[in-house]
Amino acid sequence: MSMNTIIMTGGTFGLGAAAAQRLSASPDTRLIIGGRETHIPLDLASQSSIRRFARQVLDTLGKSRINALVLNAGLSFPTVARTEDGYETTFAVNHLGHYLLLRLLAPLLARHAIVVLTTSNTHDPRYSPVAPFAFVDAQQLAHQDLGKGPRGEVAFESGFRAYATSKLCNLLTALTFANSNEAKARRLRIIAYNPGYTPGTGLGRNLPNGTLPEPAMALSPYFAENMRIQAGEVLADLALGRIVPPIGYFYASLVRGQLTWPEPSELACREDVAQQLWGDSAVLTAMDCD
Repeated sequence: MSMNTIIMTGGTFGLGAAAAQRLSASPDTRLIIGGRETHIPLDLASQSSIRRFARQVLDTLGKSRINALVLNAGLSFPTVARTEDGYETTFAVNHLGHYLLLRLLAPLLARHAIVVLTTSNTHDPRYSPVAPFAFVDAQQLAHQDLGKGPRGEVAFESGFRAYATSKLCNLLTALTFANSNEAKARRLRIIAYNPGYTPGTGLGRNLPNGTLPEPAMALSPYFAENMRIQAGEVLADLALGRIVPPIGYFYASLVRGQLTWPEPSELACREDVAQQLWGDSAVLTAMDCD
């Protein structure tokens, strides 16, 4: 029996750790987690680190292929510092880092492989009181200054908009890759997954008043842990192919414990915007030179 090989980011903390545990427990599955303190190091804030990680994965796999790629890691709230490549950290880590890793590992994806990108319903103005920026310009997002609050931290509104926009970029990346000739030829399954509010990520404490009901901000440890585990297990089951999207849908959203398949925001469905982001991201990651 052949080995099921899964590559994952963000598998050491929060819902990602719960997903990794479920993936590791799946029979005949080899899980490779990229992270700062993992066997194969990966820092999504560094494009050189991402390229080293991809080369090490290639060396490790040999002639084997990747059956699932889980792009789950990300910043829940931005920092003032920029990456070593000079880019705004939220956009660089949540979008550019995963875009580059996807491009580098795409040739290793097996036929019928599954790619899951973790996104958020904060990308959609219908559900988030602090919507994404009104533009999706990769150069502008990469070089923008989010501004500082009174204590030197990132100003809340611009910081949260940066996060929401990066999650929108995840959806647009999924859309472009799903529509690519490469994905269609190998019948790849591309899914963007919103795990919903998950305790322990640190995002909830930064939300505006009224975004979450008061009980959600002070969950019992038992209930919070169950939410984390459920969100992670759904992520794992998507990657393992145990949960299959309805035909024509690619956005999975966990809402009050139920997995739904809604339409993402209007902007997240714009193929022209998605194609432009893809091309501009190739420039920012030097993939247009490869």
